[in-house]
Amino acid sequence: MKNGAIKIFTALCALGIAGCSSNDSSFPSLVGTESQENIYADSSNVVNGSYTGTFVGQRVAAFRQELSQIKQAHKSNEKVFQKINTNVANTSTLYQKTISAVESKLQAGTTPGNPNMYAMLQQAQSNVQTMFANANALDNLSTKTANALTSVNYLENSISAAFNISGAVDEDHKQLRELQDQAVRMAQKISALNENVTRAANFQQQNAIQSSQEVNALHESVKTGNAGTVLTRQISRHAAPTPSLTQVANSGNKPHRYAEASVNRMPLFSVRFKSENVDYHDGLSTAVKSALTRKPNAVFEVVAISNGNSQTQAQKHASKIFNEMVALGANASNINLNAKINEKSSTSEVMIFVK
Repeated sequence: MKNGAIKIFTALCALGIAGCSSNDSSFPSLVGTESQENIYADSSNVVNGSYTGTFVGQRVAAFRQELSQIKQAHKSNEKVFQKINTNVANTSTLYQKTISAVESKLQAGTTPGNPNMYAMLQQAQSNVQTMFANANALDNLSTKTANALTSVNYLENSISAAFNISGAVDEDHKQLRELQDQAVRMAQKISALNENVTRAANFQQQNAIQSSQEVNALHESVKTGNAGTVLTRQISRHAAPTPSLTQVANSGNKPHRYAEASVNRMPLFSVRFKSENVDYHDGLSTAVKSALTRKPNAVFEVVAISNGNSQTQAQKHASKIFNEMVALGANASNINLNAKINEKSSTSEVMIFVK
């Protein structure tokens, strides 16, 4: 009986039915193969942004593609903004030259209804139409930059959520952190561009409105051959005037107190008061309402600029604009009244900045 059992066991070993040898390769290891152990014990085998084979790795690849598309869109928007800015600057230069020539001729005296003057005003009106076209282009670009900002913010949130997905290897999280950093930096760039484009769109819109009003006023002056009451303002699209501060203007007994202001930024709105009857209300309304639409609790800075002699008058205009802004829906506590002295300024001016 004992000999029979030994024979059966020997037969089974020959057929490979029982694990008779420790070197039998037909039986899998209970702890996995050596290559498998290396992959999961040390994720450095799949570094340098390569696909890890996990579900999170698939999401990383998708995130990287989305971020690449956002970067391309941002680069395209930057180029468009630069192109529009160049057009704005060229148009402003041509317009200012034409308007200055008309004003100089009117001051020197000319015949009523001078056809040469009307021809110059026609050129200026063409420039105004281009200004409105530039404002529309900037507004459309603002929509694109806002969409890009929404996309990158959504991507950033998606990347953050991916850290909580089970089944990732170390390399997955490493790549997620890198993508997250890139997304944050890109969001900052897009946000800055969006703010600049939106501010430029508002400024160009009110600039076009004021220019149109200016041409209409000059048209009436050319009709009579007299300078009359002319609305003028020298607004530069690229950089607001930067007056030299020689003293801090203070309103004294005025209801609002003025402090030192810096105006080396691009204003949301700007108007020069060469006369007491400057029609700036439509431009102001457009600028303020647009700013409040984007940010209901926006903080404004109203700056009264003068050469010192017209200090009181400039502050009077600023106080009036302050009240109009409140009527348009701005929070009075979010409006700061400041003043600047510019000895080279020939007229009082009010600029509005938004923070």
